[in-house]
Amino acid sequence: MKPGLFDLYARLADGERHNGAALAAELGITRAAVWKRMQALRDMGLEISGTAGDGYRLPRPVELLDAEAIRSRLATPGLTIEVAGAVDSTNARLTESGSPHRHALLAECQTAGRGRRGRGWLSPPGSGLYLSLAWHFESGLAGLAPLSLVVGLTVAETLRNVSGAGVTVKWPNDLFIGDAKLGGCLVELGGAAEGPCRAVIGVGLNLHASAAMGAVDQPWTALADHADAIVRNGLAAALVDGLAAAMDVFDRDGFDAFFERWPAFDALAERPVRLIRERDPSVNAVAIGIDGSGRLKLRIGNGELAVASGEVSVRVR
Repeated sequence: MKPGLFDLYARLADGERHNGAALAAELGITRAAVWKRMQALRDMGLEISGTAGDGYRLPRPVELLDAEAIRSRLATPGLTIEVAGAVDSTNARLTESGSPHRHALLAECQTAGRGRRGRGWLSPPGSGLYLSLAWHFESGLAGLAPLSLVVGLTVAETLRNVSGAGVTVKWPNDLFIGDAKLGGCLVELGGAAEGPCRAVIGVGLNLHASAAMGAVDQPWTALADHADAIVRNGLAAALVDGLAAAMDVFDRDGFDAFFERWPAFDALAERPVRLIRERDPSVNAVAIGIDGSGRLKLRIGNGELAVASGEVSVRVR
């Protein structure tokens, strides 16, 4: 987000009505320039009501992300925090910068947010929380197969602890409340099969309902619909802290430390699902948990099948 655009966004964040002429004077620009910047923010998905004459306002105040406020709440040592306005994708930015170890990037908005299997992720300003954490592991890539589940489980646990909302995980790491999607995680890996490697761990959450979410083609929900007041910087710190602590445990102890906690968060347990593979016909099955490697266990007819997250997509029937 360009500085001039962010300055306008920051002034609107209090949720009060702002006259176009007053904004122009405060920012040292013309009223026409204010209007253009308003349109640019609207194009990003920010809900702005009103006109230059009546005054502009947001439907609710926005707690702007603050690196120092997040940093002051962290319990895990050695983490660095960076906050940006708008980026294409927090995962992409960390990957391009070489994935510095223990570095978290948070953004007010993503213009090209990404989900699993190449899908887009809608990321309007002020309505969600979009963050990525870069982490280096001593174990090789082969040992990181269950990492997606560790991330999803850790985020769900953190959200339950902070908000009290009944967040579950749809294998491998989509976040749900009931049958509505709350958010998702994206883990991207690089490095050697047997040596040190790196991961960029992305999390996108819907914190508040937004008109822009009307374009989403599945049931969705926002955390504010299930919890009392949300402190955005506090939640960001809790998520970064929780993920960092989980990465340390996973690198040291592997998936065993998380396996027994999965059933309490399993959104698919004993539910009919449809298994979708790229070149094969879809298969109807019943989800029956995971195995010790993080693979999804399915009951198909009288038999069982275990599938890895990179192989398939699963839909609830």
